[in-house]
Amino acid sequence: MKIFMSALEVSADIHGSKLINILKSKKENIYFYGIGGERMKEEGMDLFDDVTRYSTVGFIEPIPYIPKLLQVLKRVKQFIKSSRPDLVILIDAQGFNIPLAKFVKKLDIPTIYYFAPQYWLWGNKKKVKEILEILTWVIATFPQEYELYKSFGNNVVYFGHPLMDYLSPYTNLKKEEKLIGIFPGSRVQEIKTLTPIFLEIAQKLKGDGFDFVLPLASEKFSNLVHRYIKDKNFIEIVSGKESQKYLSLSSLVLLASGTVTLEAAILKTPAFVFYKISPLTYYIAKRLVHYQYIALPNILLNKMIFPEYVQKIDVDEITNNMKTFFKDETYREKIYVELEQVKEKLGKPGVLEKIANFILNI
Repeated sequence: MKIFMSALEVSADIHGSKLINILKSKKENIYFYGIGGERMKEEGMDLFDDVTRYSTVGFIEPIPYIPKLLQVLKRVKQFIKSSRPDLVILIDAQGFNIPLAKFVKKLDIPTIYYFAPQYWLWGNKKKVKEILEILTWVIATFPQEYELYKSFGNNVVYFGHPLMDYLSPYTNLKKEEKLIGIFPGSRVQEIKTLTPIFLEIAQKLKGDGFDFVLPLASEKFSNLVHRYIKDKNFIEIVSGKESQKYLSLSSLVLLASGTVTLEAAILKTPAFVFYKISPLTYYIAKRLVHYQYIALPNILLNKMIFPEYVQKIDVDEITNNMKTFFKDETYREKIYVELEQVKEKLGKPGVLEKIANFILNI
């Protein structure tokens, strides 16, 4: 059996690697190949290309990388046509993967979209119908997503969120009272924008006895992050493979908005969530996004659990708010209760097992 996978971002690379691992454990002689990153390669996937370093978010931010990605897309189409996989699994990256799905449909090769476009966030129902028409199956990872896709077709399934499986080994770790985790994102633009802000915050708090740890989203970002850290030896940089452990051990984390906010919620780690993008992208996004929040836990409960700091970021205000968080036990307990509610919406461990069984029975 030959499975072609297409994952263009660090988070998608992680999801892809977990999926490869469990599929291999259930069926021998599966050949995995396609676009991915270091995690999928470690699981034995034959990499056609790795474009995770070009991952961006926004409307104008991807422009510098479009020529490169168009070249990759053209080569991938030719490669799929000649190699004829038994199944194509697409992970996130709709700008690349939707055109690829349309091409694969013409070849009559089954397709699965895993972490499909988040139209449930944007309220774009017309696009949902289009996605279902070009795909064999969509594997939804949020209940709201499943409900929206299901209203337009029967080729969608939902088993819960696979993070419930990834994080189960870290759910019982005892938090270190003075440890603050720093997670500036898994894209170059996020790291460049948020790392200086997070370091300024850490600088202001280091005299209060806090410890700081910064897990790398990927080893390929090591040089970039170290350029920012320089002489700030009070911040410990660790491998990205330890990120979930430190996310669980931290009493509070500073996060770039994204999947990691959901990881923090599952591990019941309070977070301050940040995002800073180009003014034009922000202007467009404000008019497209259906929800008033950016952090997934806030969206899932439709309330502000994690404080959000978007665009205009006042370091002094944030520093004071963090000090208040550590002093106010009642406030912290309220957050823990709300995070338990988020976990309840994401299902129970065993999600990956169900997803793998579904894929192998198509």
